[in-house]
Amino acid sequence: MRRPLLRRVLALAAGLAAASASAEQKVAVFSAETSLVNVAVSVEDSRGRPIEGLTARDFVLSEDGRKQKIEMCARMGAPGGGPSTSLDVALLVDSSDSMLATLRRSQDVTIRFLTSLPNAQEIIVVFFDQAQRLERFDREHPEALFERVRTLPEGGNTALRDAIAFTLRTLAGSNGRSAIVLLTDGIDTVSTTEPAALDKAVQSRAVTIYPVAYPASPGGDGPDPDDAVKELARLAQVTGGRLFKLPNESALSHVLDEIVADLRAQYVLGFAPNAAGASGRLRKLSVKVNGHGKVVVRHRVGYRLQN
Repeated sequence: MRRPLLRRVLALAAGLAAASASAEQKVAVFSAETSLVNVAVSVEDSRGRPIEGLTARDFVLSEDGRKQKIEMCARMGAPGGGPSTSLDVALLVDSSDSMLATLRRSQDVTIRFLTSLPNAQEIIVVFFDQAQRLERFDREHPEALFERVRTLPEGGNTALRDAIAFTLRTLAGSNGRSAIVLLTDGIDTVSTTEPAALDKAVQSRAVTIYPVAYPASPGGDGPDPDDAVKELARLAQVTGGRLFKLPNESALSHVLDEIVADLRAQYVLGFAPNAAGASGRLRKLSVKVNGHGKVVVRHRVGYRLQN
């Protein structure tokens, strides 16, 4: 039957912590590159395999249709990537009543692939139903997170948009890149955050979202399950991430491997933004790759300069 999820989730946090703890000193994300707009780009061939060895000359990056000079190009998985490829990771775990039974079955530890996640800086775990419970992973006392899981209350309604908005605010302390791994069935019943407000918050950060969608429980309030998955797919698309639909819990290990591989294969492009135009307006991005045949390019579709 189904294999467990929650300890996989916690193991993910532990694995990320182990990877980042090896750094001698925590550096400020993007340090000297904070004046640049940074765009994470995934480039794959027609079979879905990442294309390696690209340089700034291989990319054509445009803002609102105007070609921009690429000031910085780095590979996430390459050694010595420096602060330009640093990453804050947030793990969002839906603990609403629609998934509570699944969470309570989740006891296996699988961390083997997570220790290699490149350049993880800060790691947070957010459990959410109608409220959010934030855990900052303590590398010195990892057992504290396990203790917290045992005290999770009975799940309630789901405020998915609120949880994403809360996480984006929590990550706003750094100027660097972020990745959100979202484990949910996608059903949102009580969020007060409007879709347009969430879109604006997402567009204001260099964040890549990876929704991992579990089959929704039949019945209940909220949107149609198919519509919920479509919304998760849209969030992934506008941020340059990927949607994963799980047929069952046993597929989770493979999915997390794919997310790690996707992050490791990303390129980070930096360019100086055009100062013209209203502050906070949406600026559309386009990234193309020349000279490598038919490729698939994923990146966030636009950004807003923060006031």
